[in-house]
Amino acid sequence: MDRISCLREPTEDDMVLTHQTMMADEEAIQELHSEMNILYSMLERLRLQKDKHRENIRRARSLLTLARRLPPELLARIFETCAESGWTRAPVVVSQVCSAWRKAAAFPCVWSHLFLDLRSGNSTSKVEFWLRKVQQAPLHITLDIPLESPSLEEVLGLLAPRCKQWHTLIIKSVDSTTVNYILHRCSFPLPALRQLNVITEMESSQGDPVNVPSLQDAPRLSRLLIEQPNLPQWSNFMGVTKLHIVLSSSTLLPPSINATDWIEMLQALPELRDLTLELSKQGSRPYNANTQRAVDLLHLESLTLHVSPEVNGVLLTMRAPALRRLHLRCSSDPLARPHMPSGAHLCQFLESSPCLQLLELYDVDMERTDFVRCFELLPKLEELRLHDSDIADEQMRFLHGHNGHCPNLTRLDFRWCNYLTGSALVDLAQSRLPRDEGDGQVLSTTPTTRRIDEVAVINCLHVKEQDVFGLAEMTVCRLLMRSDEDHCYGRGCCNNERYRQRMRLRHNNKLSERLISDHGSRICIR
Repeated sequence: MDRISCLREPTEDDMVLTHQTMMADEEAIQELHSEMNILYSMLERLRLQKDKHRENIRRARSLLTLARRLPPELLARIFETCAESGWTRAPVVVSQVCSAWRKAAAFPCVWSHLFLDLRSGNSTSKVEFWLRKVQQAPLHITLDIPLESPSLEEVLGLLAPRCKQWHTLIIKSVDSTTVNYILHRCSFPLPALRQLNVITEMESSQGDPVNVPSLQDAPRLSRLLIEQPNLPQWSNFMGVTKLHIVLSSSTLLPPSINATDWIEMLQALPELRDLTLELSKQGSRPYNANTQRAVDLLHLESLTLHVSPEVNGVLLTMRAPALRRLHLRCSSDPLARPHMPSGAHLCQFLESSPCLQLLELYDVDMERTDFVRCFELLPKLEELRLHDSDIADEQMRFLHGHNGHCPNLTRLDFRWCNYLTGSALVDLAQSRLPRDEGDGQVLSTTPTTRRIDEVAVINCLHVKEQDVFGLAEMTVCRLLMRSDEDHCYGRGCCNNERYRQRMRLRHNNKLSERLISDHGSRICIR
């Protein structure tokens, strides 16, 4: 081709030479295509071999996974926990994964939790199938009942012969008439029943409240959860140790909480150890203090009131000498000023509860003088939690030194306390430190007060970063919520992630040194 000039017209010899050259190049391309196809086929064989070895490795690894090595008894317990946590179809789903899981799902305990939504049309067949699977294992039954349920009677007829296996019974219904009917049908012996939950949104059209029967044939019944617009009524629940009452909002005017009804309800629970009263939605409920009587709860150890401030008056109707934990939480919007009756009621209640170890006031504020009175009445207090409180430095000084109030106090949790300064917390922790030879003062006897082991400060306006580091020199300083069980976790009011992130960026070196130190002091920031 180089012999052909582009400056003249091609001759016949040039044209012949050009065609010969093109044919030679085409033959060369065909040969190259053939070689490439050979190489492609070799590459594909090698790729298939590689994939085969990878699949062999995957299968070999699958034989060594924890799921394959778990004994079926442990797998069955995991499946049961899945169903217990609310995954209602867990037993059916896991039994279709593999033979090993199908073997574990054959354990009767996996089918112990029976969730029945009577809105669906296959409730009866589901009960029959479930009862075959559960055999003689304990039954935890949840009935979710609409206003009209044609299959209810048939379902109860299938469950009644297994009444000796009932360990938990949860009844959910919009109408109280249906709930009362089911409770009336459950008059047969329930020897294994341990927990009863009754949840209804409103009273019936006839105005009948939910009446929980005495259930004298349920000797092991120890836990009650009642959610309804009004206080429950019963004659005697001798063995109940845990009671949780949720007063739900009604379409009608919410009924008032009468002190007499509250006392009569508690008098039927002589063994009560854990009591909770709360309002289902944010708001208030009128309280009628129509009696001066009080009930003695000799075994009560934990009390939680999540109510509007005026309902804190129920504290005057109880005497709990063995109480260890008290949680007062406001269900309505925080007041712009201290609620004087709440402080007076709390102080009067604490006079009969000298063994209290944990006090939490969540959006329940009171006069500062009432704080001092509470400190005087709590010689065994170990933990104090305040949320949106007006407590100030002056009240904290009553906890100072080896002769201060609350000598057993070791844990503090302050959130949105905008009148409290960080220097006051530093001074408190400093005053509670044990004296040693380095101070030139040696105690001849054991100190009368314990040191502060932990201080939590979240969204407190006058607690500065230098105060946080000052506290970390003497104790654990926590800047975040305790865990997902923290009351603020669901509300999202104390998620100070941005503050903690800025602090990490500004003081990264200091934090790395102080996160864990020899004497146990540190900053909990993650």
